[in-house]
Amino acid sequence: MDANYYENEQNVANYIKFTPAHDGALLVDVLGEHLEQESSMLELGMGPGKDYKLLSERFRVTGSDFSRVFLERYRKHDSSADLLHLDARTLETDRTFDAIFSNKALIHMSRVELQKSFARQHALLNDQGLILHSFWYGAGESDFNDLTLVYHNENDLAEMLERSFDIVALERHAKMSEGDSVYVLARKK
Repeated sequence: MDANYYENEQNVANYIKFTPAHDGALLVDVLGEHLEQESSMLELGMGPGKDYKLLSERFRVTGSDFSRVFLERYRKHDSSADLLHLDARTLETDRTFDAIFSNKALIHMSRVELQKSFARQHALLNDQGLILHSFWYGAGESDFNDLTLVYHNENDLAEMLERSFDIVALERHAKMSEGDSVYVLARKK
Protein backbone atom coordinates (compact mmCIF):
# COMPACT_ATOMS: atom_id res chain seq x y z
CA MET A 1 0.00 0.00 0.00
CA ASP A 2 1.15 3.50 -0.72
CA ALA A 3 1.38 4.83 2.84
CA ASN A 4 0.43 8.31 1.66
CA TYR A 5 -2.66 7.33 -0.34
CA TYR A 6 -5.15 8.44 2.34
CA GLU A 7 -3.14 11.57 3.14
CA ASN A 8 -4.46 13.00 -0.12
CA GLU A 9 -7.72 14.97 0.29
CA GLN A 10 -9.02 13.90 -3.13
CA ASN A 11 -8.37 10.20 -2.40
CA VAL A 12 -10.22 10.54 0.91
CA ALA A 13 -13.14 12.31 -0.80
CA ASN A 14 -13.28 9.57 -3.45
CA TYR A 15 -13.21 6.87 -0.77
CA ILE A 16 -16.10 8.48 1.10
CA LYS A 17 -18.09 8.77 -2.14
CA PHE A 18 -17.36 5.13 -3.07
CA THR A 19 -18.08 3.64 0.36
CA PRO A 20 -21.50 1.98 0.53
CA ALA A 21 -24.10 3.83 2.57
CA HIS A 22 -24.53 0.90 4.95
CA ASP A 23 -22.20 0.55 7.85
CA GLY A 24 -20.86 -2.18 10.09
CA ALA A 25 -24.04 -2.58 12.16
CA LEU A 26 -23.92 -6.39 11.81
CA LEU A 27 -20.36 -6.45 13.14
CA VAL A 28 -21.19 -4.09 16.01
CA ASP A 29 -24.14 -6.33 16.94
CA VAL A 30 -21.95 -9.45 16.91
CA LEU A 31 -19.43 -7.74 19.16
CA GLY A 32 -22.21 -6.49 21.43
CA GLU A 33 -23.27 -10.08 22.09
CA HIS A 34 -19.86 -10.81 23.63
CA LEU A 35 -18.74 -7.52 25.16
CA GLU A 36 -20.25 -5.58 28.05
CA GLN A 37 -21.58 -2.11 27.42
CA GLU A 38 -19.17 0.68 28.31
CA SER A 39 -16.16 -1.59 27.68
CA SER A 40 -13.11 0.18 26.27
CA MET A 41 -12.51 -0.31 22.58
CA LEU A 42 -10.00 0.70 19.95
CA GLU A 43 -11.25 1.02 16.38
CA LEU A 44 -8.51 0.62 13.80
CA GLY A 45 -8.87 2.53 10.54
CA MET A 46 -11.99 4.48 11.42
CA GLY A 47 -12.05 6.31 8.08
CA PRO A 48 -15.05 8.67 7.92
CA GLY A 49 -16.34 7.41 11.30
CA LYS A 50 -19.55 5.51 10.44
CA ASP A 51 -18.72 2.56 12.67
CA TYR A 52 -17.15 4.81 15.31
CA LYS A 53 -20.57 6.43 15.81
CA LEU A 54 -22.30 3.04 16.14
CA LEU A 55 -19.66 1.67 18.49
CA SER A 56 -19.86 4.83 20.64
CA GLU A 57 -23.52 4.13 21.37
CA ARG A 58 -22.46 1.01 23.31
CA PHE A 59 -18.80 1.28 24.23
CA ARG A 60 -16.08 3.75 25.27
CA VAL A 61 -14.41 4.01 21.89
CA THR A 62 -11.04 5.34 20.86
CA GLY A 63 -10.94 5.86 17.13
CA SER A 64 -7.72 5.61 15.18
CA ASP A 65 -6.44 5.92 11.65
CA PHE A 66 -3.13 6.14 9.83
CA SER A 67 -4.57 9.02 7.80
CA ARG A 68 -4.40 12.39 9.47
CA VAL A 69 -6.91 13.60 6.87
CA PHE A 70 -9.59 11.20 8.14
CA LEU A 71 -8.81 12.13 11.76
CA GLU A 72 -8.95 15.87 11.08
CA ARG A 73 -12.22 15.53 9.16
CA TYR A 74 -13.80 13.58 12.02
CA ARG A 75 -12.47 15.96 14.67
CA LYS A 76 -14.28 18.81 12.86
CA HIS A 77 -17.48 16.78 13.23
CA ASP A 78 -16.87 15.83 16.89
CA SER A 79 -14.17 17.79 18.71
CA SER A 80 -14.56 15.66 21.87
CA ALA A 81 -13.89 12.34 20.10
CA ASP A 82 -11.06 10.25 21.55
CA LEU A 83 -8.83 9.81 18.48
CA LEU A 84 -5.32 8.48 17.98
CA HIS A 85 -3.03 8.67 14.97
CA LEU A 86 -1.93 5.02 14.71
CA ASP A 87 -0.41 2.73 12.15
CA ALA A 88 -2.35 -0.55 12.50
CA ARG A 89 0.80 -2.45 11.58
CA THR A 90 2.76 -1.26 14.63
CA LEU A 91 0.11 0.15 17.04
CA GLU A 92 2.52 2.33 18.96
CA THR A 93 0.49 3.24 22.05
CA ASP A 94 0.75 2.34 25.72
CA ARG A 95 -3.02 2.30 26.19
CA THR A 96 -4.90 -0.98 26.66
CA PHE A 97 -8.44 -1.96 25.70
CA ASP A 98 -11.14 -4.54 26.28
CA ALA A 99 -11.63 -4.93 22.52
CA ILE A 100 -10.14 -3.97 19.17
CA PHE A 101 -12.37 -3.59 16.10
CA SER A 102 -11.90 -2.96 12.39
CA ASN A 103 -14.18 -3.12 9.39
CA LYS A 104 -12.08 -3.69 6.27
CA ALA A 105 -9.29 -1.52 7.67
CA LEU A 106 -6.60 -4.20 7.66
CA ILE A 107 -7.12 -5.26 4.04
CA HIS A 108 -4.02 -3.50 2.71
CA MET A 109 -1.57 -5.36 4.95
CA SER A 110 0.59 -8.21 3.74
CA ARG A 111 0.19 -11.47 5.63
CA VAL A 112 3.43 -10.76 7.54
CA GLU A 113 2.25 -7.25 8.49
CA LEU A 114 -1.14 -8.59 9.58
CA GLN A 115 0.50 -11.29 11.70
CA LYS A 116 2.61 -8.62 13.44
CA SER A 117 -0.48 -6.45 13.94
CA PHE A 118 -2.33 -9.36 15.55
CA ALA A 119 0.62 -9.90 17.92
CA ARG A 120 0.63 -6.22 18.87
CA GLN A 121 -3.15 -6.23 19.32
CA HIS A 122 -2.76 -9.15 21.71
CA ALA A 123 -0.36 -7.03 23.79
CA LEU A 124 -2.82 -4.09 23.86
CA LEU A 125 -5.78 -6.16 25.04
CA ASN A 126 -6.78 -6.52 28.66
CA ASP A 127 -7.23 -10.08 30.00
CA GLN A 128 -9.90 -11.94 28.02
CA GLY A 129 -10.01 -9.04 25.53
CA LEU A 130 -11.69 -9.46 22.16
CA ILE A 131 -10.84 -8.62 18.59
CA LEU A 132 -13.36 -8.38 15.77
CA HIS A 133 -12.07 -7.74 12.25
CA SER A 134 -13.73 -7.92 8.85
CA PHE A 135 -11.91 -8.65 5.58
CA TRP A 136 -12.72 -9.22 1.92
CA TYR A 137 -13.22 -12.95 1.44
CA GLY A 138 -10.95 -15.00 -0.79
CA ALA A 139 -7.29 -15.68 -1.41
CA GLY A 140 -4.47 -13.70 -2.95
CA GLU A 141 -4.27 -10.01 -3.75
CA SER A 142 -5.63 -7.50 -6.24
CA ASP A 143 -4.99 -3.87 -7.06
CA PHE A 144 -7.72 -1.25 -6.78
CA ASN A 145 -7.19 2.50 -7.22
CA ASP A 146 -3.42 2.22 -6.63
CA LEU A 147 -3.98 0.17 -3.48
CA THR A 148 -3.28 -3.50 -2.88
CA LEU A 149 -6.20 -5.46 -1.42
CA VAL A 150 -5.34 -8.67 0.43
CA TYR A 151 -8.09 -11.30 0.71
CA HIS A 152 -8.53 -13.78 3.57
CA ASN A 153 -10.55 -16.91 4.27
CA GLU A 154 -11.45 -18.88 7.38
CA ASN A 155 -8.39 -21.17 7.31
CA ASP A 156 -5.99 -18.30 6.70
CA LEU A 157 -7.33 -16.24 9.62
CA ALA A 158 -7.57 -19.20 12.01
CA GLU A 159 -3.96 -20.14 11.26
CA MET A 160 -2.72 -16.61 12.02
CA LEU A 161 -4.66 -16.33 15.27
CA GLU A 162 -4.63 -19.82 16.81
CA ARG A 163 -1.53 -19.39 18.97
CA SER A 164 -2.67 -16.27 20.79
CA PHE A 165 -6.46 -16.20 20.47
CA ASP A 166 -9.44 -18.50 20.88
CA ILE A 167 -11.77 -18.14 17.90
CA VAL A 168 -15.30 -17.27 19.06
CA ALA A 169 -16.82 -16.80 15.59
CA LEU A 170 -15.44 -16.94 12.06
CA GLU A 171 -18.14 -16.35 9.47
CA ARG A 172 -18.79 -15.03 6.00
CA HIS A 173 -21.13 -12.09 5.54
CA ALA A 174 -22.16 -9.56 2.93
CA LYS A 175 -20.69 -6.10 2.53
CA MET A 176 -21.56 -5.36 -1.09
CA SER A 177 -22.69 -8.83 -2.25
CA GLU A 178 -23.54 -12.13 -0.58
CA GLY A 179 -20.52 -13.84 1.00
CA ASP A 180 -17.96 -11.29 -0.18
CA SER A 181 -16.61 -10.73 3.34
CA VAL A 182 -15.47 -12.67 6.37
CA TYR A 183 -15.24 -11.60 10.00
CA VAL A 184 -13.36 -13.10 12.89
CA LEU A 185 -14.22 -12.63 16.54
CA ALA A 186 -11.53 -13.96 18.86
CA ARG A 187 -10.66 -13.79 22.54
CA LYS A 188 -7.16 -13.27 23.93
CA LYS A 189 -5.68 -16.45 25.43
